[in-house]
Amino acid sequence: MAKKKDSFFSGVSKEFKKIQWPTKKISFEYSWMIIAMSATTAVAIWLLDKVFQALLQIIM
Repeated sequence: MAKKKDSFFSGVSKEFKKIQWPTKKISFEYSWMIIAMSATTAVAIWLLDKVFQALLQIIM
């Protein structure tokens, strides 16, 4: 049982060494893209909400 655990963790360690981690610059750029898209989506939803509120006010 202990041998299986050692083999597993050895394999995990080898796989972690194969990972190509993104550079700090790329991580920063992707983070800003996500923030910008989230803000854009939030504004779009807010605007749609205001439009539907106005339409409902007109109807009622």
